[in-house]
Amino acid sequence: MMDWLSWSNFFYLVGIVIAGGATLVASRYKNIVKEVKEVAKELELAYEDGKLDKEEKEQIMKQCLDVLKAIINLKWKIF
Repeated sequence: MMDWLSWSNFFYLVGIVIAGGATLVASRYKNIVKEVKEVAKELELAYEDGKLDKEEKEQIMKQCLDVLKAIINLKWKIF
Protein backbone atom coordinates (compact mmCIF):
# COMPACT_ATOMS: atom_id res chain seq x y z
CA MET A 1 0.00 0.00 0.00
CA MET A 2 2.81 2.42 0.78
CA ASP A 3 4.16 1.90 -2.74
CA TRP A 4 1.08 3.66 -4.06
CA LEU A 5 1.31 6.58 -1.64
CA SER A 6 4.34 8.52 -2.79
CA TRP A 7 5.11 12.12 -3.62
CA SER A 8 5.56 11.36 -7.31
CA ASN A 9 2.13 9.72 -7.50
CA PHE A 10 0.63 12.65 -5.58
CA PHE A 11 2.07 15.19 -8.04
CA TYR A 12 0.96 13.03 -10.95
CA LEU A 13 -2.60 13.01 -9.56
CA VAL A 14 -2.49 16.78 -9.04
CA GLY A 15 -1.40 17.20 -12.67
CA ILE A 16 -4.27 15.06 -13.90
CA VAL A 17 -6.78 17.03 -11.80
CA ILE A 18 -5.43 20.36 -13.09
CA ALA A 19 -5.53 19.13 -16.70
CA GLY A 20 -9.11 17.94 -16.24
CA GLY A 21 -10.13 21.27 -14.74
CA ALA A 22 -8.46 23.15 -17.59
CA THR A 23 -10.34 21.02 -20.09
CA LEU A 24 -13.66 21.80 -18.43
CA VAL A 25 -12.89 25.51 -18.33
CA ALA A 26 -11.76 25.51 -21.97
CA SER A 27 -14.93 23.81 -23.14
CA ARG A 28 -17.06 26.29 -21.22
CA TYR A 29 -15.25 29.34 -22.60
CA LYS A 30 -14.85 28.00 -26.13
CA ASN A 31 -17.07 30.67 -27.71
CA ILE A 32 -15.21 33.49 -25.97
CA VAL A 33 -11.84 32.15 -27.09
CA LYS A 34 -13.15 31.84 -30.66
CA GLU A 35 -14.36 35.46 -30.65
CA VAL A 36 -11.07 36.74 -29.20
CA LYS A 37 -9.18 34.89 -31.96
CA GLU A 38 -11.38 36.62 -34.53
CA VAL A 39 -10.56 40.02 -33.00
CA ALA A 40 -6.84 39.25 -33.11
CA LYS A 41 -7.13 38.15 -36.73
CA GLU A 42 -9.04 41.32 -37.61
CA LEU A 43 -6.43 43.49 -35.90
CA GLU A 44 -3.66 41.72 -37.75
CA LEU A 45 -5.37 42.30 -41.07
CA ALA A 46 -6.10 45.93 -40.23
CA TYR A 47 -2.51 46.76 -39.34
CA GLU A 48 -0.92 45.04 -42.38
CA ASP A 49 -0.52 48.39 -44.14
CA GLY A 50 0.54 50.22 -40.98
CA LYS A 51 -2.58 52.40 -40.80
CA LEU A 52 -6.05 51.97 -39.40
CA ASP A 53 -8.87 53.61 -41.34
CA LYS A 54 -12.46 54.22 -40.25
CA GLU A 55 -13.87 51.09 -41.89
CA GLU A 56 -11.28 48.88 -40.20
CA LYS A 57 -12.00 50.51 -36.83
CA GLU A 58 -15.71 49.79 -37.24
CA GLN A 59 -15.00 46.16 -38.12
CA ILE A 60 -12.77 45.76 -35.05
CA MET A 61 -15.40 47.35 -32.81
CA LYS A 62 -18.00 44.94 -34.22
CA GLN A 63 -15.72 42.03 -33.34
CA CYS A 64 -15.18 43.43 -29.82
CA LEU A 65 -18.94 43.68 -29.34
CA ASP A 66 -19.21 40.03 -30.41
CA VAL A 67 -16.73 39.14 -27.64
CA LEU A 68 -18.80 41.10 -25.12
CA LYS A 69 -21.95 39.35 -26.35
CA ALA A 70 -20.27 35.94 -25.88
CA ILE A 71 -19.27 36.88 -22.31
CA ILE A 72 -22.79 38.06 -21.45
CA ASN A 73 -24.31 35.01 -23.10
CA LEU A 74 -22.10 32.74 -21.01
CA LYS A 75 -23.39 34.28 -17.80
CA TRP A 76 -27.06 35.00 -18.50
CA LYS A 77 -28.04 33.30 -21.80
CA ILE A 78 -30.12 36.25 -23.07
CA PHE A 79 -29.05 36.28 -26.72
